[in-house]
Parts: sequence; structure tokens; C-alpha cells
Amino acid sequence: MQFSSWILSTIVALSLLAPIARAQEPASAPSPAQTQTKSSTPAKQKAGQPATPPKKQEAQKLTPVVVTATRIEQPIADIGTTITVVEDPQIQEQKIDRVGDVLRQVPGVQVTQSGSPGAVTDVSIRGATSAQTLILVDGVEVNAGATGGFDMSNLTTDNLDRVEILRGAGGSLYGSQAIGGVVNVLSQEGEGAPTASLVSAGGNRATSRQVATVSGAEGNLGYSGAVSYFSTEGFRPVNDNSDNLSLSSRLDYHLGDDTVIRGFARYIASNVSLPDYSVFSGSPLDPAAHDRNEFMLFKGEIEHHFGENLLVRASAFFVRQDLRLNATPYAGNVSSEEDRIPDETRGGLIEAIYTWCAGFRTLGGFDFKDRWVRSDTISVFANFMPPPPLITSVSLFRARRQEYAGYVEQEGSFFNGHVLVTGGFRVDGNSQFGEEVSPAWSVAIPIAKISTTLRGSYSEGFRAPAFNELYYPNYGNPNLQPEISSEYDGGFTTNFGERASLTATYFSRRVKNLIVTVPCKSSPASCVFGSEAGNAARVDVQGVEIVPSFTIARGLTLSGNVTVLDETHADAAGSTAAPLRVAKHTASALLQYVRSANFLPNDRITASVNYIFVGDRDDITLESTVANHAAYNLVNAVVSYAMGIPLNHVHNEEVFARVSNLMDRHYSEAFGFPAPTINVLAGVKLDFE
Repeated sequence: MQFSSWILSTIVALSLLAPIARAQEPASAPSPAQTQTKSSTPAKQKAGQPATPPKKQEAQKLTPVVVTATRIEQPIADIGTTITVVEDPQIQEQKIDRVGDVLRQVPGVQVTQSGSPGAVTDVSIRGATSAQTLILVDGVEVNAGATGGFDMSNLTTDNLDRVEILRGAGGSLYGSQAIGGVVNVLSQEGEGAPTASLVSAGGNRATSRQVATVSGAEGNLGYSGAVSYFSTEGFRPVNDNSDNLSLSSRLDYHLGDDTVIRGFARYIASNVSLPDYSVFSGSPLDPAAHDRNEFMLFKGEIEHHFGENLLVRASAFFVRQDLRLNATPYAGNVSSEEDRIPDETRGGLIEAIYTWCAGFRTLGGFDFKDRWVRSDTISVFANFMPPPPLITSVSLFRARRQEYAGYVEQEGSFFNGHVLVTGGFRVDGNSQFGEEVSPAWSVAIPIAKISTTLRGSYSEGFRAPAFNELYYPNYGNPNLQPEISSEYDGGFTTNFGERASLTATYFSRRVKNLIVTVPCKSSPASCVFGSEAGNAARVDVQGVEIVPSFTIARGLTLSGNVTVLDETHADAAGSTAAPLRVAKHTASALLQYVRSANFLPNDRITASVNYIFVGDRDDITLESTVANHAAYNLVNAVVSYAMGIPLNHVHNEEVFARVSNLMDRHYSEAFGFPAPTINVLAGVKLDFE
């Protein structure tokens, strides 16, 4: 609370200093926030490549404007925390169809897919668990109440504007689940003349992908939307097929110059076969197990400017995830299981941004969430000490809680924009465990003479226990306390003209009250397996992220990143336990070539090769023991040719091919779940206007 008081006093002081700072500013020198708004950005920049300092009186490619780091639109170069932006052009050039695959190229991010396309996909930022990584879709939290995490397997890249990845705790603005960081998936806003596109692609293993998109504006209404369908037979000999139907839409209606009403909707229906579901060492693949997932999100938002200084926005949302699993007996396995787990979150948010003067803004907000989950599981398994030969287990529980929070943030620009400071805190209330206070501050120092920006930040966060950890029959512990984190982050970005850049970041995080499986302290009647969830551990992690980028020749660029982690876990008794599925060394590199006017006046060739490396990590084997999981590396390649020949209403025709796992590596990201072998997908894209 002492630190929170310091933050509050800092905010008040910054507000009082605003008139003094305004008096010291030259009248003709607008702040970066005034000159580099999203609407004025003429071109988009690749993620991880900081912009070069603007030159006077010249048209410039401005740095991306982000909202996830501070909830305020702000140039990425002015932010003291570590954030990466992956924009739609880069995603389209590499023909990436899943958000999870976009994240594989982001520093400090590790993606673990448990098998074939559609299988459960977890995201870890800087060694955090998936439940410690907050996932937002158009600003709406989609982490499930039951598990605390979000399965990224079926979230597609259709109709996206960009993906923002905040690395480091975001608890002072987003509350629970943001210990490791925040991933925000943002939809495209419809603008300009109506346009549409069609993508049709197919490949080996009966893989097929079809996408239709539309966007534009009519009068005061902007619209965008997409529908896509993906299917594959997989690569396993038995029961490996999956399919995915995704729909997304966004509407922006401008009531006038001061008011905008927005609507967002997303629906995903997927069917995934589970050949490894009932597999244990030496047993055959499961020929029938499968699950069906249904996801839907609806959000309404209104934004209004009260004069030139005050912006107020309010929103309401509803998210539902429904998992249905069915595993029937087969030869060699007499067990069966049937699950139905609907999970809902609804809530609202209201926040205001007040601009005191150029470079000084205050953000205040309040949000509310109501979470509800129902978990129904019926399992039948063999009894190794008959009679009876089979045992039926029924696990049923219902859970609900309300979460409410208030937060405030102050940003200030000092010394004519040479020091940019942001500070704030959030107070979370929870109907189960009370209140948590999460402060944070950051500073960015641009040094124009050497084209370098220095950054530093401190943040605290927490994670509320998931419903499964609290209430799952024979495992849950209703007395759990939230995980508490603190993190330091510091680094720099240097530009070497327009041909190269280098970003380096050091971070250190500690999480207390880590929720792990511990020996039972309760009565045997309520803990039949001998273990339960408990606050018995602590985790310390520190690491370094290096992000270089080079322009080798005209149209040829090389970018990449290397992350080194040093992570230790300790239980209450002082012994150590290795973190699971966390690689100490990860790396990614992207070599890309783009050239226009090759054979035709408006044609364009794009080719890229992406290399990904994930080092050794400890994992749980099929025998429930911990063992070293070998490192793996893979190469993906893409080539496309856009002709640019106008044909009636078609203004661009493009053919492309993408090869995943080009070297046909045999590896797994999680023990017991082999990763897909080589996959070739070729297709055509038509753009209409």
C-alpha cells in the first residue's frame, strides 16, 4: 500500500505540473501524440522494427500506434514497457491463418500445440503459464473461468488489423491473468470504398482453406467481416481430422464528429479428433475420441468526446465457450468419458481520458465481470482390483463469481518530450478472496542524436484461482489465495539509419503463492487421489530478449529474435522443481524478399523463409514422470505472386504456396502429441472492388 500511495501522489503531482510544462513548451512544437495518431499513419510497419526519427518537412512512415500498453492510443516509441505489434500486411505476406502461429515469431513467447491442427494450443510469455497470460479479442477478456487460460487453436487471423503483445505484467490495467503479459487481437475497421476478397487453397492430407472478406464504408457506417472454413485429415493414421468454421464482423457508426458506436461479433465452431486422448504407453491410437468447441463473443461500445479534452467510452460484452468431449471404449481400452463444460463471462467497462495539455493525460476506469461455469464429467475406467471390473466417476460442479475493479493512470511528457513517464494502479475486488492492489510505472527516454530510446518499468500483478483449482471434485481447494507477482523490465532500441535496428531487454519477475499440486491437507474423503491444488510454491524468472533487424539489400530484409530464460521453482520446504514446458532458449528468424514490377507494371513477388527454434525443456511423460523434452527446430516457407491486372471488378490476382515444416522434422511440442509433418498448401486470392 505504501507503493500505491506513492503512485497516487505521483499522479497528482504530474497533473499539477501540467500547466507548468505547457508554459515551457514552444507554441509551434506539438507532442508526438498529437502528430502521430492512428488515423494519420500513412503506412504500417513490421512488428519489432522501431521507426527512425522523423525528418523535418518530409512525409514519414510513422511508428505504429498501440492501445494495449496504456489503454490510450499512443505511439509505440513513447511507451516504456515492452510491446510488439504484428500487423495484417505481415500476417498476409506469410499466409498465416492462426493467431497462435503469429505469436511463434514474437520475442519471449512460446506456443505449445498438443498435436495436429485444432488441438489444444497454449501460449506462454516469458515463462509464465497459459493461465498467467491474458488473451483479449477486441479488448474483451476471453480466458476461461474454468481453467484460467485460453485455447488459441481455433482463433484465426481473418479480418484482423493487428495483434499487440505486451510482455510483462499488465495487472495495473487488466487485473487477473496478466502476470506474464497480454495478447490483444484487434479487428479491422471498415474504411473507404467497398472491397472484398476470396481465398481458396488446398494441399496434402486433404487440407482445405476457404476465406471470404468484405470491408468498406457507406456514409457514416464502416463495416468489415470475414467467414472462413478450414478442414484437414491430419497426419496420424487414425482419427486425426479436424475442421473450423469462423465468422467475425465489426461495425463503426459515426453519429457525428464526437460520437462513435461500435459493434463486434465473433463465432467459432470446431470439431477436433483426439487420437492420443486415451493413449498410454504401448496402447493403440484412440479411433473415436473427439471434441466439439463453440465460441462466441459480442461487444457493444460507445465513445464520445466532451469537447477537446475529455473522451469517455463505455462498453458491454458477452463471451461463451462450450466444450463437449466424447470418448468411447475401443479394443484395448475399456474406458470412456463424456464432458460438457459451458463457460460464460459477461460484463462492462466505462473509462475516461482527460487531456490536461499536450503530453499530459489521465485515464480512469471501472470494469465489472460476472463469471459462470458448469462442469459435467462422467468417466468409466477399469478397476485393477475387482470386483467390480469397471468404476464410474461423476464429477459435477457449478461456480460463479463477480469481479470489479477501478484503475487510474497518468502519463506525462517532460523536458520537451525527452522523458516520457507513465504511472498508475488498479484495485481489484473479488467476491471470493477480497481486494488486490496492482501498481505500475514506466519511463521512456528518446535520445534523438543517437537514434536510441531507453526504457524501464516496474509492475505488479496477480492471478485469481481458476474454478477448477477451487472446486473441481477431489482436487479443488476453496481456500486458495491469488498468485502475486512483481516484475522489473529495462532495455533500449537503437536505429542505425533506415537499414538496421537493435532492441535488447532484460526482465526479472517473481511470483509468490504459485498454485501447484500438493499433498492433501484435507480429509481423505474429499481428497481421494492424495493431492489437491495449493499455494505452495514460488517461481523466479529472469531473462534477456535480443531483437535485431537488417535491410540486406533493396527488398531483402532479415529480422529475428533470441530469448534466454533462467527460471527456478521452489516449494514451501525449499526444494526445487523444474518448470514444465518452458524452454531456456528460443529463437526465430525471418528472411523476406519483396519486389514489384518484375514482369508486369503492377506485379509483386513476395518470398519468405521463417526459422523457429525451441530448446530443451522439462515435460510430463505418458507415465506421469518428469523428463527432458528434446529441442526442436522447423522451417516454414512462403512464396506468392500478385499480377495486378485489372479484370472487370477484380483488381488483383495472386497465387501463393506455403510449406509448413519444410524439412519434415519429426518432433513434438508436448510429450505424447507428435507435431504435424510437412504440409504444402497452395491457392489463389482475388481482390474485388
